[in-house]
Amino acid sequence: MEFWDDIVNTAMIGTDKKQTTPALLPQELAEATGIIQANTALDKEEMFLQTAAVALNFRQSGFVPVHNASDIEKAPSEEKKYCSNDALQCLKNILSEESVPLLQLWLEQCESKQRVVSPVLVPALLAAAVQQKKLQLLVHACCGRRGEWLGKFNTQWNFSSGDAPEQVWQTGTMEMRKNIFGEIRKANPAQALEWLQQTWKEEDANAKTAFLELMYTGISEADLPFLESLSGEKSKKVKDEAMHLQRCVPSSPIVTRYQQALAQRVHLKKEKALLGLMNKSFLLFNASPLEDDIYKSGIEKLSNSKEFTDDEYILFQLTESVPPSFWEKQWQCKPREVIDHFQKNEVAKKLVPAIVNAAVKFNDRDFAIALMQYSEVFYIDILPLLPSQQQEHYGIKFFSGHPDSILQYALQYEKEWSLELATLIFNHASKNPYQYSKSFFNIHIHLIPASVIPELEKLSPAEDYYKTMWTNTCAYITKLVQLKHQTINAFKV
Repeated sequence: MEFWDDIVNTAMIGTDKKQTTPALLPQELAEATGIIQANTALDKEEMFLQTAAVALNFRQSGFVPVHNASDIEKAPSEEKKYCSNDALQCLKNILSEESVPLLQLWLEQCESKQRVVSPVLVPALLAAAVQQKKLQLLVHACCGRRGEWLGKFNTQWNFSSGDAPEQVWQTGTMEMRKNIFGEIRKANPAQALEWLQQTWKEEDANAKTAFLELMYTGISEADLPFLESLSGEKSKKVKDEAMHLQRCVPSSPIVTRYQQALAQRVHLKKEKALLGLMNKSFLLFNASPLEDDIYKSGIEKLSNSKEFTDDEYILFQLTESVPPSFWEKQWQCKPREVIDHFQKNEVAKKLVPAIVNAAVKFNDRDFAIALMQYSEVFYIDILPLLPSQQQEHYGIKFFSGHPDSILQYALQYEKEWSLELATLIFNHASKNPYQYSKSFFNIHIHLIPASVIPELEKLSPAEDYYKTMWTNTCAYITKLVQLKHQTINAFKV
């Protein structure tokens, strides 16, 4: 294409300084360009333009399509059956609504029934999975052989050929390594720990801290030797994080030290009362000094609140740092009795929130149930530790006093809300339509029961400026609920 470059250069420089070189023009244009050059009526600019026009037509008509010698194999036949037309139409509607939770539900239903989507929808699903990485394995399963075939032509769609987890751990970016470490930690804590130990010396302080923060999942006694070995680390952040993790293991030496300190400072005194016919129990406290290693582990010496004296604040920190079952063993009594002892004493009553914190920290469900039943104060933080039926029961009971907090816990439920709880939630949401908008309900559509739909109109806010927005939100919720049930019904056949 040297002749075309010559024409472009002439156009850029101008015909006053440069003319096209006839010798560079293709032989096929010799006759046509000869006629142009012989026409003395044309000035040099017109002559150039006509020559360029002829060359352009020749150039555009003279290209030969690139021929790829390698033949593309056809997509293999599917091994699974295609989804029903109802299921496919439902999928189209979900994709148009851009509802990720409903798409996940649809894919889960499809996979469970061992079906695949029709070829026409495979590209749309693959494109959606590029944005929603958590759906990639489901999309891969539901797109079948056609999806695998298309993945060969677009690396972004090739979800099945990703690197093995260990390869990602060894060679991936920091974010990729954190993600894979977190996933392995959930599934196999021991393997995740082994990987971390292998690369520990190569990690910098920030990376070490980041990986330690992921070890709270599945933390156990098996992690203690590694965590204790980090006391010689140069980074204070790393050493502090390692100590925090040790404080989450009931059998760790530091938690044992905390228990010993509490046993020295808090005593249950029993005396006879009413002529020896009854036992009277009460708590006694002493302010025996603590050893330096306890303070170095993170226990503060001075109170940061007017509510506590320094000694009381030390007791509070120690109490929230030991399993609540410590008190059962120490005093040989049940959780209800432990709570009762603490609530009867003015100083000990201040420590009940510390027992709540400890129940949450050490996942003590028995104490959580006892606290919910016998505590004089409602502590919302223990709701997730309760059995699902009790979570909902107490959520409904205390909803009016803690609507936003209970709603946040209700969003963690694995099954749909009951009609009673859903009505309370929607009544609260109708008064705050900007906070609880369409996007909020889209994200949590899996929790919304169809039985609440007839109740929505009754929950219209009193303020006129909220009514239109709430009406639109209700219509949107109704559409999502219908899609959810259409999805479930489509895969029943």
